[in-house]
Amino acid sequence: MSELVWLKVENVLNLALTHGALWFYVFIFVSSVFENIFPPYPGDMITFAGGYLAGTGHLTFPLVFLCAGFGCLGGAMILYLLGKGKGRKLFLKRERGVFDRAHLEKVERWFRRYGEKVLILSRFLAGVRSVVALAAGVGNVSLKKMAIYTSISIILWNGIILLLAFKVQQNWQEILQILQIYNKVVLAVVALIALIWLLRAFRGKSVNGTNRKVHTNG
Repeated sequence: MSELVWLKVENVLNLALTHGALWFYVFIFVSSVFENIFPPYPGDMITFAGGYLAGTGHLTFPLVFLCAGFGCLGGAMILYLLGKGKGRKLFLKRERGVFDRAHLEKVERWFRRYGEKVLILSRFLAGVRSVVALAAGVGNVSLKKMAIYTSISIILWNGIILLLAFKVQQNWQEILQILQIYNKVVLAVVALIALIWLLRAFRGKSVNGTNRKVHTNG
């Protein structure tokens, strides 16, 4: 698996050197947009490669930073608007099940309470960034708040990736491997939390259903 990642990074670097800087700036921007909409897409890897090339003098660091940042923000805002438009309608149309008004109100309350913190941490939560952006739209987070706090998260996360790639030229493989391990650990932790939440939710429904049966029979 690691050898495959190194091969992909080297292919990206060769692509940039072959087609010139302008096309690679476009590539960074598009990749950052895709990374939000299609989570398996290796957007962080492309950003890292851009930082590495900036360190070698083939690209300009500020332009890499801006292309990656605006791409990430654009992808996140597309999902946010999708959640605010189509997502909310899905909840409002149904009266029962997972997608109903009651759950919509819970999502809204949750974002009113934790929204700023979650949005700031969203870029650090590999694998669920897209879900956070979509849920923020469903939760009716204001456009201003979404843009500001997501931008802060993007600046912090991309800044770390780019600075590491820019500064550590000789050990880029080790840094990229650490980044991959971090993403896997975060994804595993988030998946475990989501599983626990689902189990508690289903258990709560079972208890409520049993109580309703007891009251009915009584």
